[in-house]
Amino acid sequence: MKEFFDINRFFKLVQKESSERFHMMLKVAAIFAALLTGYWLSLIVFGSDESTAAASSRASFIFFSSMLSMLIAPFNLYKSYNHRKGGIDYVLLPASVTEKYLSMLINCVILLPLLTFCSVLLVDTAITTITPDIFNGFAISSLNLGEKFAKGYVEALIMQLGFIYCNLLFRKYKVTKTLLSTIGLYIFFAMITVFLITVVFKDDFQMMNDMNVNIRIDKISDISNIKEFENFSSLFKTLYYTSQIFFYGLLPAWFIFGSYHRMKTIQY
Repeated sequence: MKEFFDINRFFKLVQKESSERFHMMLKVAAIFAALLTGYWLSLIVFGSDESTAAASSRASFIFFSSMLSMLIAPFNLYKSYNHRKGGIDYVLLPASVTEKYLSMLINCVILLPLLTFCSVLLVDTAITTITPDIFNGFAISSLNLGEKFAKGYVEALIMQLGFIYCNLLFRKYKVTKTLLSTIGLYIFFAMITVFLITVVFKDDFQMMNDMNVNIRIDKISDISNIKEFENFSSLFKTLYYTSQIFFYGLLPAWFIFGSYHRMKTIQY
């Protein structure tokens, strides 16, 4: 069991990795904080006397910064993991693959996004205190940590699990290949969705059209919130729930299994 996971060894690994990568995390957080500062300065220099930034829009930027930092984390913090020379030191660490993968998740999913969130929020609070006439209201008062945020975080987490897998899978041009793969998958699923809408479930979506309901392709999960959802065909509802199981269950499970298998079998 200790060969698979040892709690003391795991905590030592997390402490070692987080301390070694803290300067990289701080750099990413500082970039997003600098973007907010630059926006504030642009309002001072180029804006009119009535130019203000609403608290709600700045709160959205804080969430966006946190999510984006989470997505780019694997390419910044673990870009050399599968490098033929640079990754040898990492594979020789006295820790199991499970401990290394969990440590990677902690740094990418929790520590970097949290540091970015706190840094940007701190800068926003400081600027709002100094110039309340430009930054109208504190962004922290507009932060909505409810269901919408939780769902957005889950979707970003699933995407990041895929990015971690791609970061371990590709040795060169990691970001380019990952983005191309993501775009390719999006186009593939979008084409399937369009086919289902226009051919297979034409009557169901005509019903939605008659109700003046607009559902974007990237918001298919919102269909279940429609009041008349129970009136749709059984086949439509079956495929809808199957797609939800695939996206929120099978897909992240595959990313986790693929990443774990890649870390365990990688050749240097």
